[in-house]
Amino acid sequence: MHIIGAGPGDPELLTVKAKRIIDLSDVIIYADSLVNPEVFQDSRADKIIKTSTMNIDEINETVKKYYDDGKEIARLHSGDPSVYGAINDEMQFFRENGMEFEIIPGISSVFAAAASLGLELTAPGTTQSVILTRVPRRTEHFEKEDLELLAEHKTSLAIFLSASNARKVSEKLINAGYSPEDRAIIAYRVSWPDEKMIMSTIGNLEHAMFENRINRQALIMVGGNISYYSNKKSYLYNPDFTHLFRKSSKKD
Repeated sequence: MHIIGAGPGDPELLTVKAKRIIDLSDVIIYADSLVNPEVFQDSRADKIIKTSTMNIDEINETVKKYYDDGKEIARLHSGDPSVYGAINDEMQFFRENGMEFEIIPGISSVFAAAASLGLELTAPGTTQSVILTRVPRRTEHFEKEDLELLAEHKTSLAIFLSASNARKVSEKLINAGYSPEDRAIIAYRVSWPDEKMIMSTIGNLEHAMFENRINRQALIMVGGNISYYSNKKSYLYNPDFTHLFRKSSKKD
């Protein structure tokens, strides 16, 4: 049994290992609202199951049924399953029932977005960190991880699952010290054929979402090298810098 990161959408962004396992699986169980069905178009699977209308108990019992039948199962999540993949409940169920499984990582939409934008998320002189976060649901309380607190670092921020809360995102970022005019990027359906990379400002996020009719499947990217581009050169390849594998070419 495999829990597989199906990547952001483009089937060519599957890892080689994920592709091999998917193609050899008997059963595909996938998040059909997020995963591109083209990622398993070459699979020999004779059972394809969509999960958008199922709750976690139904999903787990379905996996167990085919697991007990000795079938090779590929449970597909979008992006990388370790980032908002909601796999904890699945893994707990599998362990409680003695079901062996392997997690296959995938490419997260945040890294696919950076590639599409031609953007380095960390850059000398700007930021050395990237924060992946979201605006919590009403029932969730993460006071120490509030967006306003995280944004104070001014490092690169990738804000997931918050497109419908764009106004709140703007408010929290401005309260953290950002200017309404600072650049923000809305990365919609990254690597899909209808991908959109919308250049906006922090103060204009809600309007940009409304104007482009976006309320889901979008990342909000701000801070660090996203909002404050740096052209400072990296020390790693600087000819004047010595490291373990290369001596400086600078003459004394």
